[in-house]
Amino acid sequence: MSDNAPPALACEGLCKRYGKHDVLRDVSLQLDAGQVFGLLGPNGAGKTTLIRIVLGLALPTTGAVRIFGQDLFTHRRQVIREVGAVVEAPTFFPYLSAFENLHYLVSLTRALPRKRILEALGAVGLAQVPDQKVGTFSYGMKQRLGIAQALLPDTRLLILDEPTNGLDPHGIAGMRSLIRRIARERGIAVLVSSHLLGEIEQVCDRVIILHHGEKVMDASMEELQGRDQEVEILIQPNPEALAKAALGDCLASQDAREDSWQVLRLTLPEARIPAVVRQLTEAGADIHRVRRRTRNLEEVFLKHTERGESDVRIDSF
Repeated sequence: MSDNAPPALACEGLCKRYGKHDVLRDVSLQLDAGQVFGLLGPNGAGKTTLIRIVLGLALPTTGAVRIFGQDLFTHRRQVIREVGAVVEAPTFFPYLSAFENLHYLVSLTRALPRKRILEALGAVGLAQVPDQKVGTFSYGMKQRLGIAQALLPDTRLLILDEPTNGLDPHGIAGMRSLIRRIARERGIAVLVSSHLLGEIEQVCDRVIILHHGEKVMDASMEELQGRDQEVEILIQPNPEALAKAALGDCLASQDAREDSWQVLRLTLPEARIPAVVRQLTEAGADIHRVRRRTRNLEEVFLKHTERGESDVRIDSF
């Protein structure tokens, strides 16, 4: 995205109230072209409401939504043409082929040449089966066909709600690869809502966590991997050396191992690791191993959602 280009999606101060119940409270986010943005949160966190607002299916109580710089609610007809979505399981006519389904569904709003529809099928890995009846498709193939439909005719912002729901491990890996490819090669901005933390961690550039209608975290995956780093240092037990090293608040814990080694766990920025190792060595500690451990998305999620009281799955692949 060029420096002057507006974000693909910008939500500013979104609030949504039903009666006395606040479903969303002051939620803001920005998604750029070619970026995959993960939306996480326990059930009831407000994810579905946020998606409905972004798709123009619900009005916020307060706040604004801009898509490629244009206000969604004052220019809805024009703006929504650039937005595609797959929400829950896509449904097609089983007795029609993949091509026929797309041709019919797209023709409800405009005519597209055969080449464009075949290009969409190719983009999702269905180039070899345009004439196969959808009734013979696997669940994963139907999910891909749903994304092909969402890419037509001129989608620049793609919203996927639980895109891997019901897929086997091979299907999940394929969907993950597909989402990345769509974003990188076609420059499409992708908003993914999912219950699978492993999926979000591996496919997204940025992640937002909603909890009780509020945004409790918004960070890039690079930022997450650079935060709260834990370093594990294996040393020969030496209380005097440890005291002399004066590690202070960065020492999170220390445990003895059965093989007579001692494990030190420290929380500190990556840039401080060499200095801490030098402190220990100069204090007389015998270091056997230094290992950096980055907090994963599961730990971040549990931290921000209070004891992890949710239905979010922590599968990894």
